[in-house]
Amino acid sequence: MTADGRTLVIAHRTCPLDAPENSREGIATAARLGADLVEIDVRPARDGVPVLSHDTTVRRVTGRRRRVRWTASTRLTGLALLGADEPLPSLADALAVLPDGLDLAVDVKDGRAMAAAIEVLAAHGMLDRARLWSGDRRAVAVAAAEAPGGERAFLRNTETEAAALAYLDDAVAVGATAVSVMDVSLTPAVVAAGHERGLTVHCWVRTLDAQAPVLACRPDGVVTDFPAEARRAIDGA
Repeated sequence: MTADGRTLVIAHRTCPLDAPENSREGIATAARLGADLVEIDVRPARDGVPVLSHDTTVRRVTGRRRRVRWTASTRLTGLALLGADEPLPSLADALAVLPDGLDLAVDVKDGRAMAAAIEVLAAHGMLDRARLWSGDRRAVAVAAAEAPGGERAFLRNTETEAAALAYLDDAVAVGATAVSVMDVSLTPAVVAAGHERGLTVHCWVRTLDAQAPVLACRPDGVVTDFPAEARRAIDGA
């Protein structure tokens, strides 16, 4: 939450409804729409350099058949993003355009990129502005060892309240300090149980209709494709 107790607005995947996903333009859009943080997805290129990509390949966002893990970072960052006047960015490229007042949630999709992502963040003086997230237990352990002072979230999809409650215990067991619960499984009881375990509780909102019920549960953060609407709802509360 913010210092005054309001839910953080976290722009999911650099606002894909308003800008190309995982793009520099999307980072600027997140700030313009009032987000507190912008979430990006990171994978390692063949040479280990972290680049922004949600999928294992870049075909959906560039039209080119390139598997991220098998392609050099210089080749990947030379590919134009579809619908954008920019190439696919590396993590360093994204940090170079991160505006003041906007922090970062780094979702490490391939756990092998966590150490390199931390190294890049540290080199740019951005570790204190970044939250490290991953669905890979080993990546969470790396974050705990190499960036112990920051937020490290263990990610999992949860379809029910019972699944969300079990997820909280698993997150504690792997050394996470935060979770991101799916909208359909978030309840005030889940938020309270997470806080009792010392966890920061975020929620991933997949539809605009789900956003108001989620905000009513007062999670610490809402990961959303609708940051402007979330901003208005929170500030108007």
